[in-house]
Amino acid sequence: MIWDGKSVLILWNNVPSTTPAIKWHQKSSGNWRGSDRTSAEDTFESDVVFRGPISELTALETVLNDNRAQFTATFNSGEQIFGADVLHTGNLTVIVTQYSKIRKASFKAFEMTLRLRLTDPSFTADTPDFTKLRKSSHQDTRETRFEMTKHFTYDQEVFIADRLSNDGTEAGLFTANFTQTIKEMAAIRRYLLVTARATKIAFPTFDNMSFPFGTRAGSGPFNCRVISWRDLGRDSFGEWGLSITFARDLSYWNELPSNIIQETGSAPDQIQESGSQVDIIQEIGT
Repeated sequence: MIWDGKSVLILWNNVPSTTPAIKWHQKSSGNWRGSDRTSAEDTFESDVVFRGPISELTALETVLNDNRAQFTATFNSGEQIFGADVLHTGNLTVIVTQYSKIRKASFKAFEMTLRLRLTDPSFTADTPDFTKLRKSSHQDTRETRFEMTKHFTYDQEVFIADRLSNDGTEAGLFTANFTQTIKEMAAIRRYLLVTARATKIAFPTFDNMSFPFGTRAGSGPFNCRVISWRDLGRDSFGEWGLSITFARDLSYWNELPSNIIQETGSAPDQIQESGSQVDIIQEIGT
């Protein structure tokens, strides 16, 4: 990287930190919905380790002091510190949000870590693509929640709030790590930041994956939402790591029997009478 006319060495194992401007909420039905402030509010940061002789790092400190608000940097080929889909060509405006003290790394080398934030990012022309996911290993996390709550009234009547979809299964999460080439990673990041942004998608097909949300839910197909993902940085010079969490998007009854009273609103409740003493409240979501 060239910074204020000075060339500094960046270690290759930095990890991009991309934060989509989406706040996720889990509804009473179990489904997830994202409040999106649009991609213009996304942030692109990276913790970067600079290494060199003490003279270079002290000169870097001087540059930091002279450019306290922001600075202009030029990146060398392969220095994709903000993500595989971010263009690192030309002069980029960067802000330092955190920095460490200079520390000794070896007999003659010293290191300093800076957290850099890119302003006004531009992106590669890669077409968003989610079809080439490759799991890093057989390990993953599958979570299915069985949630039914009993509420008792003053006169001991019971009301049951049950998160149950129309196929008799509950909400579920699936988390796995993936290893991609640089080209694949750029296309996947574009898909996550554009196509799958706070919206419902079809659960992708990869590595003959079956029963991602548990055996009771079956093998699919499923609708889901990507509620969390992290760029894990480079596994090697030519490969990138990625962690993704999928939340199953449940479907509910859209036709109610005559003895069901459906309340209006964005998250209606299904109220079913089942005897003189017990009422069942079934959340159906939207």
